[in-house]
Amino acid sequence: MIEDRIQILRRAAKVSTRENGEHVWCVIAGNEKLVDDIAYNAITAKDRVQILFRESIKILDKYTSKRFDCIMLKGETLKISELRNRCNEKGGASVEITNVHIQKMPNLLVIVGPEEYMKSFNGETNRQNAEINVLSEDHTSSFIKAELNTRIKLPSFLRNTMTPILDMSDVVLSAILVSVMDEENIEKVKQISQSNSLFGIDLKKTIQDKEKQRIKEDVGDETVEKTIEKPAEEKHIVEKEEEKPEEEPAPEEEEK
Repeated sequence: MIEDRIQILRRAAKVSTRENGEHVWCVIAGNEKLVDDIAYNAITAKDRVQILFRESIKILDKYTSKRFDCIMLKGETLKISELRNRCNEKGGASVEITNVHIQKMPNLLVIVGPEEYMKSFNGETNRQNAEINVLSEDHTSSFIKAELNTRIKLPSFLRNTMTPILDMSDVVLSAILVSVMDEENIEKVKQISQSNSLFGIDLKKTIQDKEKQRIKEDVGDETVEKTIEKPAEEKHIVEKEEEKPEEEPAPEEEEK
């Protein structure tokens, strides 16, 4: 009875540890000020969340320059939810990658960029038969500003005309989490995103394969532990049987 209770307590402790250690990933995009705020909050809670990377992306087209920041986090589920809520309140875009995505969905990519470029990306993947499944998406409400491309030399009167127009034009960012259904199309989808001036993160290379391997190792450890515990119980039973005193044969009756 005592041993049964000990085993129950051990199993409960394992479940509790897993729940406390549950973590998710998150990609947040927006203007520089917003991402600075998220990064600061992540650093102050470094025991619960860590910054995997941060990038400043600049998109140049013929006359304009668009700039935004992107940050990727890994941490406890509750803390990541808190940071995502903060991001949404301040007008940023965010997508979350869970353990379910990692284990169940193939070939994950996160794509971030201006909304009009994202529409072109979706249309081109359809035309090239690169089937993707959009698992999650979000859009910014705090816009990034487009600036005049400083590499282009324009007459002063034209520059003075275009600058106020660009100041009034707000750029919406989109962030999507996609699963590429056919592994052979991963590179094609990445090339399409690049040709449309989008920022892409290959989660299969960065986290997906590593996490799948870690989960397999954890399951393997549990199997080994169960295999070790079972013979110990059988041995205990055998020892109990050996402790039983042997019965002495009954004395034969003397012949009268």
